[in-house]
Amino acid sequence: MEVLVGLLVIVGFISTAMQALVTATVFKVKGQELSEATTWIQEDIERVRFESKRFGLGEDVNLSACQAIDNTSGYAALLQDEINANAPVDTDKLSAIGNRPYTLIRTPDLPSDAPFNVLSLEYQVVSADNIPIAVVQTKVIPDKSLECP
Repeated sequence: MEVLVGLLVIVGFISTAMQALVTATVFKVKGQELSEATTWIQEDIERVRFESKRFGLGEDVNLSACQAIDNTSGYAALLQDEINANAPVDTDKLSAIGNRPYTLIRTPDLPSDAPFNVLSLEYQVVSADNIPIAVVQTKVIPDKSLECP
């Protein structure tokens, strides 16, 4: 009887320890997924920031963009076109852990209020199962728009 009770205590301890080990592994993988997704987003944000600093360099200030009357003619729209041409988003990503596929999505949003020079971007990394891993929002102001009178 004592041996049976001892075995039950050992089995209970081992099953609890294994469950904790599996849970820790799941959290570790999710943490690595989030870290990779954040790195991909940060890389794209840096490309966008580079384009925003380079945009209009050596050119005179675009007065029509400074005095835009709608969001399609302001500096934010011009920057969006520049980014789409020179820094397209690399959508297909592979995880370093197990080569699982992910998709990076960059969604621009033009301002609805004057002076129409702040471009809002939303980034989302989703798994192959369409489960969001990370979502980040940022705003970019082209340096050239700061020279507006």
